[in-house]
Amino acid sequence: MESINELDREIEKKHLQTILSILNARLSAAKTESENQREGLNDIRRDEFQERSEPVLRNLWAAHRFEDLVHLSQEFQNAAEEEKDHASTLRLIETLQKMIGTPYFARVDLAFEEDEPAEEIYIGRQSLWDDEKENLLVYDWRSPIASVFYRYGTGPADYIAPAGRITCRMLLKRQYEIQQGQLIGFFDADTVIQDSFLRRLLAQNASSKMKAIVETIQKDQDVAIRDEKHDLLMVQGAAGSGKTSIAMHRVAYLMYEGLKNPLKPHNILILSPNTVFEKYISGVLPELGESSVATSTLEELLEEKISFPVQSRMERWELLCAADVSAAERQKELKFKSSPSFITLLDRLAEDIPSILPYQDLAYAGKIIAAREEIARQLSARSSKFPLSVRMRRLEDALWQRVHALRPARLDELRMMAFRMGRGEEFARGCSIWECGVLAEAIHAVTRLNFVRLYQNCMNDPGYLTRLGQGLPLPQDLRLLRCDPEELLKLEDAAAIAYLQMKLTFGEASSEIRQVVVDEAQDYSAVDFAVLNRMFPKARFTVVGDVHQRLDGPADLNFYDMISGILSRRDPVLLTLNKSFRCTKEILDFSRQFLPDVQIESLNRSGTEPKILDPSKIGDEIAACRALGYESIALVTKTAQDAENWLERMDPSWNVRLMGRHARPGDVFLVPLPLSKGLEFDAVLLLDCDKKHYGTEESRNLLYISCTRALHRLTLFCGGELSPLIHSEV
Repeated sequence: MESINELDREIEKKHLQTILSILNARLSAAKTESENQREGLNDIRRDEFQERSEPVLRNLWAAHRFEDLVHLSQEFQNAAEEEKDHASTLRLIETLQKMIGTPYFARVDLAFEEDEPAEEIYIGRQSLWDDEKENLLVYDWRSPIASVFYRYGTGPADYIAPAGRITCRMLLKRQYEIQQGQLIGFFDADTVIQDSFLRRLLAQNASSKMKAIVETIQKDQDVAIRDEKHDLLMVQGAAGSGKTSIAMHRVAYLMYEGLKNPLKPHNILILSPNTVFEKYISGVLPELGESSVATSTLEELLEEKISFPVQSRMERWELLCAADVSAAERQKELKFKSSPSFITLLDRLAEDIPSILPYQDLAYAGKIIAAREEIARQLSARSSKFPLSVRMRRLEDALWQRVHALRPARLDELRMMAFRMGRGEEFARGCSIWECGVLAEAIHAVTRLNFVRLYQNCMNDPGYLTRLGQGLPLPQDLRLLRCDPEELLKLEDAAAIAYLQMKLTFGEASSEIRQVVVDEAQDYSAVDFAVLNRMFPKARFTVVGDVHQRLDGPADLNFYDMISGILSRRDPVLLTLNKSFRCTKEILDFSRQFLPDVQIESLNRSGTEPKILDPSKIGDEIAACRALGYESIALVTKTAQDAENWLERMDPSWNVRLMGRHARPGDVFLVPLPLSKGLEFDAVLLLDCDKKHYGTEESRNLLYISCTRALHRLTLFCGGELSPLIHSEV
């Protein structure tokens, strides 16, 4: 912190105390109100529910108790309203308690007219209204006027308000450090000082959960967070550039009540790479004073859609790494099914399905109710505006109408048969039910599609695939496209089945979701995005990723053109972030060797040089990291199987455990590389840095991902021949 005028310091202390006094008074009032509400709720439960509900409920059938029932219903409604009010008061108490700790973090003085005094705008995580003067004492960081803090230095500035663009002049830009209601310090910010402040914050230890970054949002990050113009916002960002933080703060911004059409929690879906990552980001929105929103993985969405167990990304990664095939062959296995060409193949399959269904004559009571030619003609009507599933349901209804017309006569025949056999009416009706059940199975065979079985049959027929895929870049070995019914359904096959199902059915899309956030987007295929497009046709999309952090090899920026083409949203835009805020300069410089052609800027936060050690030194390195006060230490392996193998070799005194869904803060974790994506640790110990694990060019991005998880310290361990991708002179 630079030296501050003592008069300014006293003024700022006095202002802080004024704000704290108001907050404490409101907190006291809110607590009193909460207690009164709680007592009122207890009275309602005791007087109305316990004393009156039982005698009323015992006489629900009595007409003369109707008025009592109406009254009871009103009491239930009143109680529900009281519960809602009490919950709202409890949320207010929680908000006020957080604000008392840090009421605001910044101030800008803005002059709107030359002959008028500047307005002092204090900015915090939530707003604070002055009831007496009827103005805002603290502005929410999401308010339009607060954007000038993130986007401008002193001098001319502007922001977009509901009334239009507002121009002003910033005379002062001040940032505060307030902890537990105490003013630790403040400074008048320029770029150099701000970077120094940011470096000091980043020098702190990592947390077990992602933290809000409202105090340190950068200009380009703020542009992405506040974007409302584009229905598709794509962010390509280097490791540590704040992509996920942008996505989470953008969600909080879109829920801001000051917007014209704020979103509710049920309008938003966040897609995460895995459940560990879901837990990591779970605290950001509550920290910003917003309700949590729904999170899911792609696998979970697909399982729910097709009602079939689906392989996880982690399981796919393990199988690919363990397979007795070359890396090039593994790439071929996924290349086609991840491409737009595969969508074309699926579109052709959807159109061709009516021609490959197992049609047969349908008979009831010895009479043909529908010949196979008639069924094929009705389902193959390509000129129909209705999806195939609708045509099937209509055909099914028509067939049952024919059955119902024949059923009375058939029942008479069955009665006669039962009479001759010495059986009664019950036997005849049982026979009729059995016949209808057999017929129902035959009808469903042509009117109810089993999409999983249908897809498997098509993918396992090389001759059919050759005919269907004419003109498409099919793999030479079509066995790579097989979908083995004896194995767990692969993720790419599940996406293809879900796409087919939604293309051929009607009314299965979600209209409630209005914003979908896709994190780690580089690991999604063309078909994955096609599925999301059909699942959420009315949603806007925020897509964040890094093409250099794909597990199955780096992509290029054309990847975002593909996304834009598939999602087909209004005014798509791609923002690129090249500045990394996570790693020290030394760690980032070391990581650059794996992607030498990629431009990544560093914040120039200094630290220790990465080093390469023998695995016998793992215990010493863990002890050294703990001595430095590091709270999150990760031993990163290539696969989950590698992590299991290493766990057996770890000394129990090191307290090493596998990272999973129920990870505890402070543990030393063994983390498979795919689970480490998006996370950060004070220290990373990268295991198995040998030629066997990282010996091919395709491993470059894997090493880049692993090394850039480290905030302060990076150590590599190799017990054999060092990977040729790693420069040994470090």
